[in-house]
Amino acid sequence: MATPNNCYILNCLPDEILEMIIGYASYEQVSNLRLVCRKFDVVCQHLLNQGFVKVDMYHAQCYKTLKARLPRRESERRNHPMARHADILSAIETRLSLLGMTFMKYVDMNLCCFIPGKVVDEIYRVLWFINATPAPPRAHELLQELRDISSMAMEYFDDKIAPTLKSKIPMDVSVRMTANIPVASTSGLDQYSQVARLAQQVQNLKKDLSTSRTAVQEQRQKGAQQEKQLTSQKQQLATLHKVVTLQRKSLTKQRKKTSQLEEVVGKQEQQLSQQERQMAEQQRKIAALDSRMDDISNQLAKGPAHTAVGADTYQQTRTRRRGTQDKHASAVTNNTDKNKTSGNKAPERELRKRRSSSNEQPHPSFPAPMGLGKKKKRKMEEE
Repeated sequence: MATPNNCYILNCLPDEILEMIIGYASYEQVSNLRLVCRKFDVVCQHLLNQGFVKVDMYHAQCYKTLKARLPRRESERRNHPMARHADILSAIETRLSLLGMTFMKYVDMNLCCFIPGKVVDEIYRVLWFINATPAPPRAHELLQELRDISSMAMEYFDDKIAPTLKSKIPMDVSVRMTANIPVASTSGLDQYSQVARLAQQVQNLKKDLSTSRTAVQEQRQKGAQQEKQLTSQKQQLATLHKVVTLQRKSLTKQRKKTSQLEEVVGKQEQQLSQQERQMAEQQRKIAALDSRMDDISNQLAKGPAHTAVGADTYQQTRTRRRGTQDKHASAVTNNTDKNKTSGNKAPERELRKRRSSSNEQPHPSFPAPMGLGKKKKRKMEEE
């Protein structure tokens, strides 16, 4: 049994929950539920306005999918099996534009809502029927109910409701409306003229769409060309990177080789410096020997007082020279052996000459000491 406390449960609910509950009803029922209370009126007005916007969007989506199936030429569209679908959708588009012109200017000013919910239900019914049936009837047969309902709703709104709403509009807003927005009239001729104007506007929009499509296609072609150029440039960059890596590897190898060669050159320079030092020491030794030889020769030239000492020193120097000559002769023999293997006989002759010259050199005769007789001098000379 209902109590007075249970009667106000729906009014205590928030607006979002009420919209969800009432949204399961048809739009005709929603328009009738406005009479319940003020809260229901506000919620139902919001639902009716959303319903008109949603049906317009659903129609645009259906028309877009249909255009994708139809050919681009109008001559081919007439014989296409989807031609009736296109005619029905274009008629619904004109009907929606007329409804928007009559109602939506007041809806935007929050003076009323989209009142005829039955029209929204009928538009949904026609769209669902078109999507479900592959061969629908002709447009005037299928849209007869929609035309009657929508024309009745527009006439009633213009005759009974619009005058009361115009009195609520401020003066500046009413001047803008009369100057910019054409008001739908009740006469049939005016409606046909408005439909013709709308058809011209639609044609102009189609032309704009075609031009925009061509521009979009050109931009896509340009984008494809740029992508190709980018891919080619990326390939060139990849090849250049490979070349650079190879060059870097070769440079590292060359640097290693140069470092190794520098090390070898440094070692050779050290060896050369050591050899130069050894040569300098040998030259000093040779100079010392030459100085000794000069001293000995000077002593021999002075007289018999120094003969004994000179003879000893002379024998020492002679033995040293013979040692050096033997070393030189051994080196020469080695060279001759090498030259014999190669077939050269000129070095052998030079070696024989040097040996003969060294053997033929007369030994220096020491003068006999003073104070001896002639016989002893002769013996000394003979010895």
